[in-house]
Amino acid sequence: MKILIIAIMCLSMSDLRAQTETQVLNSETINVDGYVKEKPATDGELESLQTEIKKQKEETVLNNQKAKSYQELSKSVEKLSETTEEYLLEKKAAQAEIANYNLKVKCLNAETPGPECDKFVRRR
Repeated sequence: MKILIIAIMCLSMSDLRAQTETQVLNSETINVDGYVKEKPATDGELESLQTEIKKQKEETVLNNQKAKSYQELSKSVEKLSETTEEYLLEKKAAQAEIANYNLKVKCLNAETPGPECDKFVRRR
Protein backbone atom coordinates (compact mmCIF):
# COMPACT_ATOMS: atom_id res chain seq x y z
CA MET A 1 0.00 0.00 0.00
CA LYS A 2 2.80 2.40 0.92
CA ILE A 3 4.53 1.64 -2.36
CA LEU A 4 1.36 2.46 -4.28
CA ILE A 5 1.00 5.82 -2.51
CA ILE A 6 4.66 6.67 -3.18
CA ALA A 7 4.27 5.70 -6.85
CA ILE A 8 1.18 7.92 -7.20
CA MET A 9 3.01 10.82 -5.55
CA CYS A 10 6.00 10.39 -7.89
CA LEU A 11 3.72 10.37 -10.94
CA SER A 12 1.94 13.50 -9.71
CA MET A 13 5.26 15.27 -9.20
CA SER A 14 6.53 14.28 -12.66
CA ASP A 15 3.28 15.58 -14.24
CA LEU A 16 3.69 18.87 -12.37
CA ARG A 17 7.34 19.13 -13.49
CA ALA A 18 6.38 18.40 -17.13
CA GLN A 19 3.72 21.13 -17.04
CA THR A 20 6.21 23.61 -15.61
CA GLU A 21 8.81 22.82 -18.28
CA THR A 22 6.36 23.29 -21.15
CA GLN A 23 5.30 26.78 -20.09
CA VAL A 24 6.72 29.57 -22.23
CA LEU A 25 8.18 32.59 -20.51
CA ASN A 26 7.16 36.01 -21.72
CA SER A 27 10.29 37.87 -22.85
CA GLU A 28 8.82 41.36 -22.71
CA THR A 29 10.85 43.93 -20.81
CA ILE A 30 9.47 44.90 -17.38
CA ASN A 31 10.21 48.36 -16.01
CA VAL A 32 11.29 48.98 -12.42
CA ASP A 33 7.75 49.97 -11.46
CA GLY A 34 6.51 46.53 -12.58
CA TYR A 35 4.75 47.56 -15.78
CA VAL A 36 5.56 45.91 -19.10
CA LYS A 37 7.42 48.20 -21.47
CA GLU A 38 5.48 48.64 -24.68
CA LYS A 39 7.21 47.96 -27.97
CA PRO A 40 7.60 50.91 -30.35
CA ALA A 41 5.38 50.93 -33.40
CA THR A 42 6.99 49.36 -36.46
CA ASP A 43 6.12 47.68 -39.74
CA GLY A 44 7.62 45.17 -42.13
CA GLU A 45 9.28 47.71 -44.40
CA LEU A 46 11.06 49.42 -41.51
CA GLU A 47 12.16 46.05 -40.12
CA SER A 48 13.59 45.00 -43.49
CA LEU A 49 15.43 48.33 -43.85
CA GLN A 50 16.95 48.01 -40.39
CA THR A 51 17.92 44.42 -41.10
CA GLU A 52 19.59 45.47 -44.36
CA ILE A 53 21.50 48.28 -42.62
CA LYS A 54 22.73 45.88 -39.94
CA LYS A 55 23.73 43.36 -42.61
CA GLN A 56 25.67 46.01 -44.56
CA LYS A 57 27.50 47.16 -41.41
CA GLU A 58 28.54 43.56 -40.76
CA GLU A 59 29.67 43.22 -44.39
CA THR A 60 31.74 46.41 -44.02
CA VAL A 61 33.51 45.00 -40.98
CA LEU A 62 34.14 41.71 -42.80
CA ASN A 63 35.48 43.52 -45.86
CA ASN A 64 37.87 45.55 -43.67
CA GLN A 65 39.11 42.34 -42.05
CA LYS A 66 39.55 40.73 -45.47
CA ALA A 67 41.48 43.78 -46.76
CA LYS A 68 43.85 43.60 -43.77
CA SER A 69 44.29 39.87 -44.33
CA TYR A 70 45.13 40.44 -48.01
CA GLN A 71 47.68 43.11 -47.06
CA GLU A 72 49.26 40.69 -44.61
CA LEU A 73 49.23 37.94 -47.24
CA SER A 74 50.87 40.30 -49.75
CA LYS A 75 53.70 41.10 -47.32
CA SER A 76 54.09 37.42 -46.58
CA VAL A 77 54.32 36.61 -50.30
CA GLU A 78 57.03 39.25 -50.74
CA LYS A 79 59.06 37.69 -47.94
CA LEU A 80 58.47 34.23 -49.36
CA SER A 81 59.61 35.42 -52.79
CA GLU A 82 62.84 36.82 -51.36
CA THR A 83 63.63 33.69 -49.37
CA THR A 84 62.71 31.44 -52.32
CA GLU A 85 65.05 33.38 -54.59
CA GLU A 86 67.85 33.07 -52.02
CA TYR A 87 67.10 29.37 -51.62
CA LEU A 88 67.23 28.74 -55.38
CA LEU A 89 70.53 30.62 -55.75
CA GLU A 90 72.05 28.65 -52.87
CA LYS A 91 70.71 25.42 -54.34
CA LYS A 92 72.28 26.15 -57.75
CA ALA A 93 75.60 27.04 -56.10
CA ALA A 94 75.54 23.85 -54.03
CA GLN A 95 74.67 21.74 -57.09
CA ALA A 96 77.57 23.31 -59.00
CA GLU A 97 79.93 22.54 -56.11
CA ILE A 98 78.68 18.95 -55.95
CA ALA A 99 79.09 18.53 -59.72
CA ASN A 100 82.61 19.96 -59.50
CA TYR A 101 83.46 17.57 -56.64
CA ASN A 102 82.03 14.57 -58.53
CA LEU A 103 84.07 15.50 -61.62
CA LYS A 104 87.22 15.83 -59.51
CA VAL A 105 86.68 12.39 -57.94
CA LYS A 106 85.98 10.90 -61.38
CA CYS A 107 89.14 12.46 -62.81
CA LEU A 108 91.31 11.32 -59.92
CA ASN A 109 90.02 7.75 -60.28
CA ALA A 110 90.41 7.63 -64.06
CA GLU A 111 93.51 5.95 -65.46
CA THR A 112 93.50 8.14 -68.54
CA PRO A 113 91.81 11.41 -67.63
CA GLY A 114 90.38 13.53 -70.43
CA PRO A 115 90.96 17.21 -71.13
CA GLU A 116 88.16 18.20 -68.71
CA CYS A 117 90.35 16.84 -65.90
CA ASP A 118 93.32 19.14 -66.57
CA LYS A 119 92.57 21.39 -63.61
CA PHE A 120 92.34 18.41 -61.22
CA VAL A 121 95.11 16.08 -62.38
CA ARG A 122 98.77 16.95 -62.84
CA ARG A 123 100.17 15.54 -66.05
CA ARG A 124 103.37 13.62 -65.72
